[in-house]
Amino acid sequence: MSAVSFTRWRVRAVALAVLASAIASACNPTTPLTQGPRLAKDQTLRVLLDDQPPTLDPGQTQYPYETAVLRTISEPLLKPKADLSGVTPAAAETYEVSSNGTVYTFHLRKTAEYWDGTQVKAQDFVYAWQRLIDPRLAAPNGPFFAGAILNGEQVSGLDPQRDASQIPTALGTLGLKSVDDFTLQVTLSHPNPAFAWLAAMPAGGPIRQDVVTKYADKWASSPDSLVTNGPFRVTEMVPNVHLTVVPNPHYWGAKPKLTTITFDVVNDGAVALAKYKNGELDEIDVQPAQAAVVAGDAHLNVDLVRTPALSVFWIVFRLDQAPLNNVKVRQAIAAAIDRDAFIAQIFQGQGLPAETFIPKGMPGYAPDLGSTQTFDVARARATFAASGVSAKDLSAVKFSYDQSSDFSKATAKFVHDQLKTNLGVDITLEALDSNTLSSHLDTGDFQIAGPLGWMADYPDPSDWFGIFLTTSSNNFAFYQNKQYDSFVKTAGSDIEPDRRAQEYKLAQGMLANDVPVAFLAQPVSWYLVRPYVRGVTTTSVDEWPGALFPAQIYIAAH
Repeated sequence: MSAVSFTRWRVRAVALAVLASAIASACNPTTPLTQGPRLAKDQTLRVLLDDQPPTLDPGQTQYPYETAVLRTISEPLLKPKADLSGVTPAAAETYEVSSNGTVYTFHLRKTAEYWDGTQVKAQDFVYAWQRLIDPRLAAPNGPFFAGAILNGEQVSGLDPQRDASQIPTALGTLGLKSVDDFTLQVTLSHPNPAFAWLAAMPAGGPIRQDVVTKYADKWASSPDSLVTNGPFRVTEMVPNVHLTVVPNPHYWGAKPKLTTITFDVVNDGAVALAKYKNGELDEIDVQPAQAAVVAGDAHLNVDLVRTPALSVFWIVFRLDQAPLNNVKVRQAIAAAIDRDAFIAQIFQGQGLPAETFIPKGMPGYAPDLGSTQTFDVARARATFAASGVSAKDLSAVKFSYDQSSDFSKATAKFVHDQLKTNLGVDITLEALDSNTLSSHLDTGDFQIAGPLGWMADYPDPSDWFGIFLTTSSNNFAFYQNKQYDSFVKTAGSDIEPDRRAQEYKLAQGMLANDVPVAFLAQPVSWYLVRPYVRGVTTTSVDEWPGALFPAQIYIAAH
């Protein structure tokens, strides 16, 4: 995949910091009832939002608390399968791909309508995706679409001011074509097996040009003008209090059993837990500060559900300077860190040890590749002894971290203590403000830094491996491996699935063994969900339990 900008990494870093302080994603699937369910009279589901969504415009959303609502009201062409093994039709009833993998033809459902009864048309997707690539909008998810669609990078690279007069014409050169009202043809700049995942991103939902023309940039800020095609529609927006959605009467699919979903905005974990205990909320995420209380409460523990989040944290080494240019030193450090203890102490149990790059729950997860980074004190000491580097030399190394983050402080101290106990080296901790740390990462002015990490935009390996390409601006380690680069670039356009999977696996094995980073942990999301909330099918891409399939949820009699 193409390199992601440093700004993009900063957005991810913020999101990962949120994960570290409020790890939340999904829960286990509820077993469906074989008999007709006994429904409660009140079919209102009350869901926690950790913050106020700044926007519900698909072209502008970027945060989980925006997508949490957007998934219920806007439907893209495709959607992920529950097991994340692939995608399934949504607004598009069927689609086919040309033999060379560069042309996707989507056939829209002729029964699909917006909540105002207007038919969903192919032109609505053309317009929506043009907006994503239009440099004047600066859509957070625009680079994914621009990098895949024919002429996308050229158009997105135009200057919003200097090239303003050229942009409308340029948008017409994109590989987006409305063949007829119900046929969308997308031509890619190159074969891209991950494109189906882009077509399933919430950011890719349809947008009516007539609505945006009438209401301009305010179109998504009022329930009356926020015209969407999902199973629900917004009927109420009370900033910093709640948003309300109700069924879309014109949705093509089965009518939801829920009559209302109320998203309550509560940005304090303790307050959210109190509201759950008081019966004011049906689903909340459990933040680390409340984890021990929830885990130790016999009543709350029954409602607790867990699932791995598609994120991984690590510490990064700068590889072009001694002593960290020595692979055995890096391997020794990686093997000297007790990740189980890290999860217990830093994550309050809300995580899994990570020894490989791709997280559990996502295609490409390969735990068999993690032996080099598995915690093993004896092996760590032997590897360090074989490196030829002295304990004194390694003790002079600095570990740079963000002093404004409690998670970063705790991680830095934990790694420091592990290396002192298990390798007998006393590295120096360097506390920096976040801007200085960012600058040092960008210029390579560090030796060890972290915690850093990545979180999936979509559950395909192509979203991950570009980070460590030689040319990537996110390759803070300055990792250079021509064979790795070759495997990743080849896999990015390889339309043969098994061969592509093997290419990514070989690349992942190189990362694990070369240790440009020492993987630490994968967050595990904790939620409390009322036992009477039924029909919940969850995935690791959900922002709340059942977010991907909200029309299936109902409130059982209780």
